[in-house]
Parts: sequence; structure tokens; C-alpha cells
Amino acid sequence: MVRKTVYAPHYDFFIDQSKKTDVYNMDFFHMHKKYEIYYLLEGSRKYFIDDSIYLVNAGSLVLIDADSVHKTANMGDVPHSRIVINFSSSFIEDFSDELKAMNLTSIFKTKFTVLPLSFKYKLIIENILFKLVEIGSDDIELGAKATAEDETLPNAYKKTLLKLQLSELLIMIKEYLEILQQKEYESHQIVNNKVDKIIKYISAHYTEDLTLTSIAEQFYISPFYLSKIFKKSTNLSIIEYINSLRIRNAKELLESSSTKIADIAELVGFSSSSHFSRTFKLVTGLSPQQYKKYYSTK
Repeated sequence: MVRKTVYAPHYDFFIDQSKKTDVYNMDFFHMHKKYEIYYLLEGSRKYFIDDSIYLVNAGSLVLIDADSVHKTANMGDVPHSRIVINFSSSFIEDFSDELKAMNLTSIFKTKFTVLPLSFKYKLIIENILFKLVEIGSDDIELGAKATAEDETLPNAYKKTLLKLQLSELLIMIKEYLEILQQKEYESHQIVNNKVDKIIKYISAHYTEDLTLTSIAEQFYISPFYLSKIFKKSTNLSIIEYINSLRIRNAKELLESSSTKIADIAELVGFSSSSHFSRTFKLVTGLSPQQYKKYYSTK
């Protein structure tokens, strides 16, 4: 289904195609338990994924693993258009034992993140993507809890077609990855050595009481300069990145432990549970209570 949102936690699959003619930056980091395929049809974008920054040009695919922190940002004032797909592993694995055996989601576990497509694979993959957009354009609901009685027969057909097309897309990407591996290709990151060190420092200390001043002191620079170079390289604020790491840790604790939400907020570095709850919902689309209900194994 084509939707205005870029993430819908209640659905096993959705696809969104959009074109931005003005400067557009995502307002905040987000992360989710779905795999994401991002294809840039036109323009250039800066893509922040976990602790790396990538330049993405038209004709490139971006593969984002489940639970990865990510955000896109503009490159100057260049218009861009893109297609985004989110899906759960069960969406295709429950469809066929043969597909499950192929382990198609392994494409998200490699060192290849940004894939500039060759002419041949660009034609093949764009054709599949446009078919997926066309099939999903009637806004059918593919919720994880849907039953056979909930679906009309035409929607059941469309759901099967979406699974077939998505499976074909993943197979073609897997085939292309094997070609890139033979060529020893590596995804090119945008590198700023100072910012890279700052990111690694924050990644190691985000549960502590970090401030712009305390981080700046670690690198013998002013808070103003720290804020400036970090924002220039990532299109992010320092606090936004810190909070994204805290939320990722909180998600893991909500899933795998019986720790109280207020205690989790403190453990991951938030000064108050109310601030934690607001930030968590902003990043994930769910409140901590809702998230625990959906995903907790405890």
C-alpha cells in the first residue's frame, strides 16, 4: 500500500513513492523492526545509518537492516524522488518454505549498504519496484494480525502478488550482491575524521550524562564548533544522535527483559521517564508500553 508515512509498525509490508521538489530533511532519526529498501529515482541524498554516513545518488539502492538507526538528509537544494519499502521477515518467509530456505533477508547483513546499480540491474529492479507500487496503490491493509475472514478475495490476490514481487526483488538484489562481492566493491562513506571519532565516543558513552560541553572537552574544541561540524557532516544535532542510541538500547531491554519502563529510561541515559516516553514514540511510532506489548518476549 502506498502511504504518506515512512513507517507503520502495525503492517507487515508497505511501500511509499514520493517526490520532493523543495529541500527536505527527515526531522529525526528513526528505527524499526522491519527491513527497509530505499531506492533513489532522482537527485542525491545523504544517508546516516547507525554510525556511518553515505552519499546516495540516483539509481542506487540502500539496504537497511531491522533495528538500524537511520535518517536521510538533503545534498544542497537538489529535488529528489524515491521509493521506500518496509517489510517483516515473516511476510515472505511464511509464504514459502523454499523462500525461507533461501534466507533472502541475509542481503541486509552484508557489508554492502549502498548499491549503485548497473544498467542491466537498474532496469530489472526499477521494473519490479514500479510493479510493487502499482499493486500496492489500492491501500490494502497487510497487518500482521489480519485473518482470512478480514480480507476480500481481491485483496488476498494482491497480497500474494506483493509477496511474489518482493521475493523477486530480493532474489535480484542477492544476485547483484554476489556480482559486487566478486568485484570487491565497498559502499563509500562520507568521511570526516573528527566527526567519526565523535560518533564513536558517543556510541561508547551514550548512557552517561552527556552534554555538548562535556563532549567538546573530550576533543579540545568549543561546543559551538562541535555542534557546527557535527551538523554539517550529518544534518543531525548531537542530542538527536545520542537519543537515537538510547532508544535503540531501550528497545532491546523492552523486548528481552522485565525491567520497569521508568528504570529502563534511567538505564539508557534519560533524565526523566516522561522525556523518554516522548522521544521513544517520536522515533519508533509507538509508546514504550505499546512497543513492549507488541514485541516483548518476557
